[in-house]
Amino acid sequence: AILTCPLEVVKTRLQSSSVTLYISEVQLNTMAGASVNRIVSPGPLHCLKVILEKEGPRSLFRGLGPNLVGVAPSRAIYFAAYSNSKETLNGVFDPDSTQVHMISAAVADETRYTR
Repeated sequence: AILTCPLEVVKTRLQSSSVTLYISEVQLNTMAGASVNRIVSPGPLHCLKVILEKEGPRSLFRGLGPNLVGVAPSRAIYFAAYSNSKETLNGVFDPDSTQVHMISAAVADETRYTR
């Protein structure tokens, strides 16, 4: 979540800015009597540069707190389920075998959908 937060901020800004840019272009072209042209929104690197210049580096981590509040418990449940199933399956299969890891991961992954 910490590593991908800046990417999510840039993605969200690009998605919302393309609508704003498009609406502005339609209004300008309509008032000028010209045909309506869709303009191309700036790329992710340009967006990142603008965010850093105008809002500073801290703005790239907006929304991280609520994201972590959701991710941390989810990851804790996942790893607890993985650890418990691995411990149980070590008595059934060869300890720390591929089967133990694969089945434990599947069981832990299933906990994400049953909450």
